[in-house]
Amino acid sequence: MPKRLVVSTLIVLIIGVFSTVAAQTEPLNVVATTTLIADVAKNVGGDWVNVSSLIPAGSDVHAFEPTPQDVLKVADANVVLVNGAGLEVFLGDLVENAADVPIITVSNGIEMLAFGEHHHNEEAVEAEHEDMEIIGILGEEDVCEDEHHDEPEATEEAHDEHEHGVCDPHVWTNPLNVKVWATNIAEAFAAADPANADVYRANAEADNAQLDALDAEVVEILSVVPEERRILVTNHEFFGYFAAHYGFEIVGVVIAGGTTLSDTDPQQLAELIQLIADEGVPAIFAEISSTPGLAEVVAQETGINVVTQLYSDSLSSGEPAGTYLDYLRYNALAIAEALK
Repeated sequence: MPKRLVVSTLIVLIIGVFSTVAAQTEPLNVVATTTLIADVAKNVGGDWVNVSSLIPAGSDVHAFEPTPQDVLKVADANVVLVNGAGLEVFLGDLVENAADVPIITVSNGIEMLAFGEHHHNEEAVEAEHEDMEIIGILGEEDVCEDEHHDEPEATEEAHDEHEHGVCDPHVWTNPLNVKVWATNIAEAFAAADPANADVYRANAEADNAQLDALDAEVVEILSVVPEERRILVTNHEFFGYFAAHYGFEIVGVVIAGGTTLSDTDPQQLAELIQLIADEGVPAIFAEISSTPGLAEVVAQETGINVVTQLYSDSLSSGEPAGTYLDYLRYNALAIAEALK
């Protein structure tokens, strides 16, 4: 072999070795807003990413307030992953100092549902499926009044009001929507680290296969709940995608709107109590991340013995809902046990 060809071959091999070493020793620094997104990002990124969550495990996303350390964490990230659709009303100040960091809305491409207008009466129950109709696709259509991170004031106002037509951001309660997350995350990682693009995409495909299996498992878990008992009253409105996908009706919420911070209207609460009595609602579902005080009051007033707590916006720090798969399985088992 000519000496010049040998030298050229060695240079190519050396460049390849150094590129591989760089990819292995410099994982992407990824910040996710929630533990749910962080879990999917870890599955997709594997050893090639370091993932942290802004909102701690077991916390209420609606009550989260970022610290100066969070500002620095976002500014130092290679990729920031957000749910979008108005969930993260705290993002305004954080992204102002991270102009060069890609902010990836993992829910882009998901068919969005509107928040239901729960009036706690029979008409509202009959109209529930109409309220949960698809209003558009996030990222492809301007369907959410509060999806723009650069308009924090408008975001907070829309977040407080949640009038009909505003997107319900709680997309992850349907595991098929989390498949969209995995695909979007893989593409974001591939753009930031092209050398490992095939790895990220393969990991996303594997994660999506697990989500398909989980979906089938949840259908089986819920099969013990008869159709006439597939009615839900929740602490706040966070389970719409689950209900639409698995054939349940949300007949009322204790705290109106899509946030745990909304004020409670005594008249609406009284109407909810009457509705529960009229419909024979067997259980009320509150969230582990928030105080179930009002839910317990409603349960007492209606004679319901079961106030079952579910995981909503966050994973647990360990068992029983330390991963997304465990999270949805736990919720499905709790609902089946309460309603069967």
